[in-house]
Amino acid sequence: MDMVSQIRRILCDSPEQKMWNLFLLLENEATVRTFLESKYRKHGVEHPSRAAFRAAQPLMYHVKQARTYYEAARRSDLFVRPLLSYYGMMTLCKALMLTRVPDYPENTSVLRHGISTRKRKRGDYQFFADEVRVQREGLFPELARYQGRESLIGENWTLKELFSLIPELQDGYRQLFPEETLFPVAVPEVTSVPNRGMPLVLEDRILDALHLTPRGLVNRLNRFSPGGEVRFTFEEDPVSVPRFLLFWHHPFISHVNQWERGFDHPLFREDMHGNHWLSPFQRVESCLPEMFVHYALLFALSMLCRYEPPLWGEMIYGMASEEMVLIQEFLQVTQRKFPNLILNELFEEKILFQQM
Repeated sequence: MDMVSQIRRILCDSPEQKMWNLFLLLENEATVRTFLESKYRKHGVEHPSRAAFRAAQPLMYHVKQARTYYEAARRSDLFVRPLLSYYGMMTLCKALMLTRVPDYPENTSVLRHGISTRKRKRGDYQFFADEVRVQREGLFPELARYQGRESLIGENWTLKELFSLIPELQDGYRQLFPEETLFPVAVPEVTSVPNRGMPLVLEDRILDALHLTPRGLVNRLNRFSPGGEVRFTFEEDPVSVPRFLLFWHHPFISHVNQWERGFDHPLFREDMHGNHWLSPFQRVESCLPEMFVHYALLFALSMLCRYEPPLWGEMIYGMASEEMVLIQEFLQVTQRKFPNLILNELFEEKILFQQM
């Protein structure tokens, strides 16, 4: 059993700047060698000290290049921003891969995007209906394998589905589509109640969306709980209409905010402020982990930006384009959130940067 990692909350004037300041730790060679050697020992890499020596400079320059891409994306015009954001995101993903595979990339096939969209955008092209599909080779499936998410390979999602999975976009999403796809979960500060678990409060409308009773929801959550460590129970006595009470159980952890993995459940999401959300998706494969959601959306947007300039220009500058409500907001959110997701993976803890 690994030691429980507390969530690190950092109060600062500029969360985005402070986040990138932490990345500077990975632009110092001595620090990076120590960091990588520790990682490689943990993952059973042969000769961890030698491996760290080989991988230190590549990791440093991947982080530096990613930071440069993100800085350029922040200053750029919307017409080219998705391309810069996408390459910044890919470079951070490669840095993450180097913490597992010292000689990454081992071959050219792992350098492919690993994901695809429809090649030809026809005259009746509908942005939200476009699909992305995970390929067998490339960076996306390599990340999926090392994250224990091999089941994602071969799966596909519409862009509408992907937008619906990001908590920060929920308000804009509901303006465009008459549906709610993420429901807030209230998590009290109290730790586990003896013999009952950690309480969490949900609103009744998620039961309407799923056509389930509270007991049915608990059964669904337990059915999709990975590893079997985490389970949910139902409070028989109602809290008050229109809310109901569930309990979260973990054999070693008394509160979800004491664990960097959060709820560790595919149907739960988390925003940048540490608030939790629950998805009512019937198909659990639709609940793509958020790191992969950003990857897929940025890939789709960057392909439009790069290969379909007339279509992309009409989408972002056309007066009748409703897609831009979500596209612009997503590009703002991913600028701040995706590097934070990678930072959490690199340091194996949840780091929340909060405005003072």
